[in-house]
Amino acid sequence: MSSPVSTPSIKAPDSPTTKPISSGPPTVDILPTPAAQTYSHVHPALLLALYGVRFPALVADPVSTLLTDLPVYTALQVAYAVTCLPQAGTHNAHPANPTTEASPSTPGTSGVVKSGKTGYRKKIGHGGSKGDGVFKRLTASFLSLTLTFLLGTPVLALLLVLFGAPFTTHNAHTILAAAHMALLAVTPLVYVHGVDGVVWMQVWAFSRPADAVWGGALGTGVGAWLGAVPIPLDWDRPWQAYPITVLTGAYLGYAVGQLIARTPLLYGKRIQFNKPSE
Repeated sequence: MSSPVSTPSIKAPDSPTTKPISSGPPTVDILPTPAAQTYSHVHPALLLALYGVRFPALVADPVSTLLTDLPVYTALQVAYAVTCLPQAGTHNAHPANPTTEASPSTPGTSGVVKSGKTGYRKKIGHGGSKGDGVFKRLTASFLSLTLTFLLGTPVLALLLVLFGAPFTTHNAHTILAAAHMALLAVTPLVYVHGVDGVVWMQVWAFSRPADAVWGGALGTGVGAWLGAVPIPLDWDRPWQAYPITVLTGAYLGYAVGQLIARTPLLYGKRIQFNKPSE
């Protein structure tokens, strides 16, 4: 009696559409044009050079100098945003650590890259040329500046007071210092992210991945905090007066943070406050 012939089992191949990896919000890249790549490195040096030239005047008369120089720094930040950064709603989402990799799709379509909690829409096959006209970029930068000065400046002024700035005196110093810090940190964030509530929750939670925009904003805050250290020291130097060292630290921190956040050592990485679950 012959033994029954066993039928070999056929294992279905794994689906090629997804590949699980760790989750995370997307980074923002500098535009790939030669002008953007070049000016993104020139811009921090230009800001620091101007700040260095104006430093003696800042020490002699902080309020007048900060007020006079604010339009110049504003023009430089607008030039940086329009030239180097993708405007909100037009840039591709590049997840730092997405949970799934979308399967190849037909050019001109869009896929959703899913994360552990939220989804980020990834535009595929669109260069964004229709939405990246000069007029639209300038309009976006104007709206970013409006939100920066109307909302960012009061919030940062309050934070300066909470961190030890005079409350009953030096009010003009505090407001102007907050305006300069908001121009550095808030304007690029609003330009690339708009008013997306999820993104701004990530900003305040320090959970954004490192890129030029987030690195510049974080560097501004850390630099201003470290810049306050020399103020109470008994060196009796004119440049120790508030808010000179705070702003010096903010400008240095912005330049350093913007540049090092683009290096392979930090790009795409996030600050970890808790040990990641296995």
